[in-house]
Amino acid sequence: MKVVSLSREEIEVLMEGVFTSNQQRRFIEYVASNPQSLTLAVNRATAIDNCSLIAKRVNKKLMPLGYVIACLQPVDSISNRYGGRSNMFEWSLFELPKSSANDSSFDVAKGVSK
Repeated sequence: MKVVSLSREEIEVLMEGVFTSNQQRRFIEYVASNPQSLTLAVNRATAIDNCSLIAKRVNKKLMPLGYVIACLQPVDSISNRYGGRSNMFEWSLFELPKSSANDSSFDVAKGVSK
């Protein structure tokens, strides 16, 4: 999977194929145009407290279109105000591969089973 940043026009085309609530639309638009955004930035820009819940709902609609929104742990850990590890992640839109990594081996197994 690779991180993608979509233009305004590409986001509109993507959104045409997806029925979403206003909250889900804001989430998709922000993450698609601002890859690797920290959880706090996404929260503030979209007024969404639980990004994971919205991502779970949105991904059911995006996966058939070849995309997924996911978060990754930042390379440099971010501390909270007490010095502990925070739950800040980097949110991005990813383009799914067109074929699975094991497609070629599956074809071999399929041929053997005939």
